[in-house]
Amino acid sequence: MTGFITHFSASRAVDAGALCRRVLLCLCLSLVVALPAHTARADSGISITSASLQLQDERYVVNANCSIALNSALEDVLQKGVPLYFLAEFELVKPRWYWAYRQMASWFDSSVRQEYRLSYNALTRKYRLARGQLQQNFSTLAQALAAMGTIRNWSVLEAGLLTKGRQYEGRLRLQLNVAQLPKPFQVNVIGSSEWDLASDWKTVSVVGAGAD
Repeated sequence: MTGFITHFSASRAVDAGALCRRVLLCLCLSLVVALPAHTARADSGISITSASLQLQDERYVVNANCSIALNSALEDVLQKGVPLYFLAEFELVKPRWYWAYRQMASWFDSSVRQEYRLSYNALTRKYRLARGQLQQNFSTLAQALAAMGTIRNWSVLEAGLLTKGRQYEGRLRLQLNVAQLPKPFQVNVIGSSEWDLASDWKTVSVVGAGAD
């Protein structure tokens, strides 16, 4: 009887070992299959290719070109009817004159942000890009992203706030605003690299044209 129990236990151990090997093999195969899809979308992200800060009609305006590419996870969420929000931010940074930076810090914190809402309508098969009251429809996602990445004449501050002849520096960033997602999504995206979509800060400089 003891021999039978020993043989039975050994057989169970062999079966368990074989099962573990099969599971491990399946996991490896699934990773290999998924790898090309992940690699193909490695170019997703946001980058600011050019940016400038210029004086126009007594105000400083930002012009910029951004390259935007969504990964497959974000595209899937968009296709399922969940809108994505993006936030463009401009800040005046302290170059040399700390007192000037302190004077304008609170004004900038509340005023120089621009939000975009990107959505997809399954009935019309159109992508909609909204910025404030302005709304545009596009046939393809690429067209909508290109429009969002083309920032033109964005008014960020009055000319009189910068002292004439002094050199100032600003910086610009565009990022996915996960804080605007539905609450269940916000819980799931914490710490997820798939939702970490933001450009680096792009520095721009300008010479003040305000009062002496």
